[in-house]
Amino acid sequence: MSKKGNPIQQAPIIFISLGLIAVTLVTMLILCLVPGAGESSKNPVLALYGCDGNVSSISFENTLHAAGYEYEILDYEDELPEASSIVVAGIGEEALSLINRFKDDPHVLGFILICPEFNEEYLTGLTSVNPMCDIAIFAGKDNTTSVSDMSDARRIYERISGEDTIFGLPIKRGGLFASKVFINNEQNRMLSLSCVKVHDAGKLMFSPLFQNELAGYLSVTYIDEATRETSFGRINSWFILSWITIAFAVISMLLYLSHMKLSVSGNDEKKAPVSKWVFGLIGGISIAVTIGIIATSFDDFLSGAMLMIMSFLPEVFMLCLFIINFKWIYSKEGKIVPQRSGLVPAVFIVVVTVLYALFILTMTTDLNVRKIEDTGLATGLLAMMLVADAVLSTGLIYASRKSSAAGEGAKNCFGNRKIFLLMFIPGAAAVLFGMIPGHTDVFLAGLAGIALTGIPYIAVMPVVRHTDRSLLAGILHGIVYTLVLAAVL
Repeated sequence: MSKKGNPIQQAPIIFISLGLIAVTLVTMLILCLVPGAGESSKNPVLALYGCDGNVSSISFENTLHAAGYEYEILDYEDELPEASSIVVAGIGEEALSLINRFKDDPHVLGFILICPEFNEEYLTGLTSVNPMCDIAIFAGKDNTTSVSDMSDARRIYERISGEDTIFGLPIKRGGLFASKVFINNEQNRMLSLSCVKVHDAGKLMFSPLFQNELAGYLSVTYIDEATRETSFGRINSWFILSWITIAFAVISMLLYLSHMKLSVSGNDEKKAPVSKWVFGLIGGISIAVTIGIIATSFDDFLSGAMLMIMSFLPEVFMLCLFIINFKWIYSKEGKIVPQRSGLVPAVFIVVVTVLYALFILTMTTDLNVRKIEDTGLATGLLAMMLVADAVLSTGLIYASRKSSAAGEGAKNCFGNRKIFLLMFIPGAAAVLFGMIPGHTDVFLAGLAGIALTGIPYIAVMPVVRHTDRSLLAGILHGIVYTLVLAAVL
């Protein structure tokens, strides 16, 4: 009687999960489309120089449109965009150079410096009255009480405002996570120090706190130029809804998977031992790369290339495992014949997972490969990596199923967690070593390596564990890997 009742008991869960999936996908689509509302050629333009990494373009667009602004990302050698009203913003070491370069342009309303670096040459001639337009500085946390330990942002602010930040009284703005703000007597110079430390200026653009503060500054300072009053409700609701939607995406998939049986071929129940030399090879590569990370971090060129190295390292691991497991791909031993009844659920999981990954990455990055300037080359690289990853992961998943079915144990990362965990060693080492001041590139490369190893694996394991379809799982792994690769480069 209980057996007959199971389908009836499971039916509500299936319908609830399908309903949640549908609502979540529609909500994500809306969140990707809403930021475009408010676009107008009459809006002032924020000309953003020096942002050489991926920007959370959807959320940033939503924030600026809520404030009545457009934005354009430019290189430092580029001229100003065509617009009647422009606020010039600069990021990093060249930010200060923009002031003397564009201060006499009649279309420039003012300047914003994001985590600027001190440069005596660029500061020549700059005072509290030259230029007369507004200059705002946004930077990370700095609570020092010593002049010698002040951050570059505070030193620059004191130089161009004539104010003292050591004995001066700041104001707090932002509620619970308040920034410490200094404003000079003329009220045309401002310094905002975040409540958190910022190691990479470009990553400050992802912060909802910064985006709110930037929108507030633009609306108050250039109130006569903005085409509308800033809607902070629109800004905050977008961030809140995006976080809630991502949480419901996870919940909906877990609910859907809860009614599906585990695939016998996708689970290594026998846990047969794996040859030590397999662990030795993967572990040896991990340790060698880790040593290389530490050794090359002191070379600027190699440190800059660390992101590319960590991005493609998961494919190196998979290629090695593919060669080791190749005999299981072509051998007749442990042959797997997928059940026809499992095709539709497998396709459904793959399609939904791809859509979730696409929407989430679209909301959090701009999916532009900025490390490769040639668009054609970047597109070709992504296409090549998609095919390569799909082939490697399909072969490894199929080999894992066959070796497990034959009682030999899973021989690779898709069936043996110990092998998979070894692949995280270089990324984890880069993150830890990158925490040392001055090694931000290594830290971010380590995070990228962890993301490119872990996210595709998490996305593909439900298909591996709940279906017999190795090809679909491999294609899913390749698509998700390529999307994350485009996001981090």
